[in-house]
Amino acid sequence: MLCKISHVAALLLGVLLSVGGASAEGAIPMRPSEQRGIERVQEYLTQERYAEAIAQLKPLLAREEHHPLVDFYRGLIAQTQEDYAAACIWFERSVAQDDSLYAGWINLAQCRFQMQEYAAAAQAFARSYALAEPPEPQWRYNAALAWYQAGELTRAQELMLQLLEDFPATVELAWRELLVHIYLKQEGEQQMRLALLQVQILAQQSSAAAQQRWREYLIHLYLQLKMPEQAREFVVQLLEVESLEPRWWRIAAHLYLEAQRYADALVALQVAGFLAPGDPREQRLRADLCIHLGIPLQAIPYFTELLEKRSSRIEEHEVLLGLAQAYLQRHQPQEALKYLTQISATQESVSQLRLRAQILYMLKDYSEAYAAYVALARREQQGKARARAWLLAGYAAFHAADLEAAQKALRHVADESEFTAQAQQLLHHLRSLE
Repeated sequence: MLCKISHVAALLLGVLLSVGGASAEGAIPMRPSEQRGIERVQEYLTQERYAEAIAQLKPLLAREEHHPLVDFYRGLIAQTQEDYAAACIWFERSVAQDDSLYAGWINLAQCRFQMQEYAAAAQAFARSYALAEPPEPQWRYNAALAWYQAGELTRAQELMLQLLEDFPATVELAWRELLVHIYLKQEGEQQMRLALLQVQILAQQSSAAAQQRWREYLIHLYLQLKMPEQAREFVVQLLEVESLEPRWWRIAAHLYLEAQRYADALVALQVAGFLAPGDPREQRLRADLCIHLGIPLQAIPYFTELLEKRSSRIEEHEVLLGLAQAYLQRHQPQEALKYLTQISATQESVSQLRLRAQILYMLKDYSEAYAAYVALARREQQGKARARAWLLAGYAAFHAADLEAAQKALRHVADESEFTAQAQQLLHHLRSLE
């Protein structure tokens, strides 16, 4: 969910735009012929006449001794044409002659970065920062970014923290974003907590385009750090200012579900659905919550609409089961059985079998209920659920006047079960009838 960091800011296709500026760049004086030649090269560059520019530089480069800006401009042409490998050679020649050539270091760094030679790019950006007067924080940021790309996280982190310390009044959001990536690239809760401080700021101060992404990531980070209360509090704050944003209502719903606050989760999902209809899974969740909260009247329309969509056989099975549960909660067992019988009886699930047994018992079809509870008892995995199924089988057989079957079922209730007392009481009653 974390966004990709932007690689480098727009390429500096030459910091030197005038010969006056050029001569001020380095400490080495320039010959009049070199100055005239570079002026002509600059004219060609503004017109994108690169072949003529190269031809103009060729005799200057042929000289055994020439000004470092001659190499620089030859590198600039190569860089403009995206021949970064050749550009690096020319820029390296220029800074080898004049280590204080600011533009040479900057453009060398940019080209190294483009070639994914990140360690070399970081070193060149660091040199650019050292030469800049006044200090230009962009070059230190770029150096940190290059170290990050090189996997040198400690170096990257040190540069970014120094950047925030040295320029507290002009901190850019891109700096905080890179720092977050540096922290999260390292393992450990401490690094995540350091990242949290920056993400909190990004979630508040980012532009509208990035703000939702950072807000969502802040919630994710809270949950990773086992801070669910802070996550819910933050979402509640968001809903106060962006109450028409369905995304926050849906996130709130899932946070409430995690906290087992099912009524709040249902309300949040209903608001989200009103603002922007969700997918069938969300509608199914709303229906299930209604069943869980004992409000089947709200669940039935959700299930009915899902049944009409019939997105898959598995979902249809589950929706029919939900409808049966909803009608059973409304004390309409006959209607519940109507939907339950629409489900294929082959490979009947435990939940389906459990519901069928309950419906049959409510309809006083005790013989069929007994058979269903016996089948259920043989499939239940947990001892408590198994004991309960045998107990209900015993009651069903008793009401069906099959006393022998009732006693047989009741004997299966385990001694350690919480249903033992009820089973023993009914067994005692059955023996008194013999």
